Amino acid sequence: MNAAEQKNLGKQRKAIIFYGGFRSRSGGVFTHVTSLQSELSARGWNVQVVTLDSLPAFVRYLPHVIEKGINVFRVPLGFYYKGRVTRVLYRLFFAQPADLYVFEDIYLSWNVQAPALTMLHAIWSDNLQAFDLKKGQIRRLIRKEAEAIELISHPVATVSAPYHDYLTNTHFFEAKLHKKIEVIELGLELEYFSHAFSMCRSRSIVFCGALEARKNVLFMIDVFERVLAGDALARLTLIGDGPELGLLRRLSKQRNLNVNFLGRLPHKDVIAELSNHSIYLHTSLKESFSFSLLEAKLCGLRTFALGSLQVPEVFIDFKFNAFDAAEWAKAILEINFEDNRSGLPDFSLRRMVNRTLSLAK
Repeated sequence: MNAAEQKNLGKQRKAIIFYGGFRSRSGGVFTHVTSLQSELSARGWNVQVVTLDSLPAFVRYLPHVIEKGINVFRVPLGFYYKGRVTRVLYRLFFAQPADLYVFEDIYLSWNVQAPALTMLHAIWSDNLQAFDLKKGQIRRLIRKEAEAIELISHPVATVSAPYHDYLTNTHFFEAKLHKKIEVIELGLELEYFSHAFSMCRSRSIVFCGALEARKNVLFMIDVFERVLAGDALARLTLIGDGPELGLLRRLSKQRNLNVNFLGRLPHKDVIAELSNHSIYLHTSLKESFSFSLLEAKLCGLRTFALGSLQVPEVFIDFKFNAFDAAEWAKAILEINFEDNRSGLPDFSLRRMVNRTLSLAK
């Protein structure tokens, strides 16, 4: 062993994780960030997480200004350029030497000399349900995203095999994407769930996530109204907030539905709350993995969701082909509350980080 190798042997390895949003706008991507940071730190790494909050105040909101300005004239390209501006700012202020770089989306990724990995949790061209767009507008964004992926020299990984198949065989088909996309299924610290298994046997329904158009949360109200007509003791709890919270409250009041709105909760409180219910109602239009579905399964809840979501198949107990409120409510009313301790594959944080380190080059 030479002198340089001896010096590096005792050196603490450094990882930098680049996240394109604010810490306060937590969600599935930021859950991955904090989980990865926790596990790497436990393994002795020095981990730095870079978010928009890390930028100097005078440029902190510039990416959002760019997004909104461009979307006025060239929607939805504003989302793409928001990421590219964030990329420029992160390179300007945080391009530091490290032993591992993890970029949390394709828009802010750049090529480095050290081991690196770009995560493709989801892409904007596949998450525009809140907009009324023409196919040509979406295709322009798809081509931009394909070009961005092709320019990345290190591995790019998405979060589930079904989403990988959808991207490579369907979504990017016309864009002729040549870059190989790997798969790193996400993971959680499973010990948090060791004492959180639900024993509830009433029709107690819960949802956790952003209350926004992509989650199709208004459909939940339709389903719950029908369930309540068949079971007066049924209840619905919503964990989270978002742009449709006000409308959900008004609809619940107008229809005399006793919906419990808990707002955002710390992660450990979310797990504790899930274990108080028996049914997880997931009405999302699109998903590529869904920590919420996984957490519900780990807590022993029966999960109801659209069957075409690109999530691991074992996440969904009751799959539906369409958003038919009568069909969803009927399935909930006919549910059999037998023990739901079916085994799940390994979705541990350790496995996720092992796969991440093995792919980063």
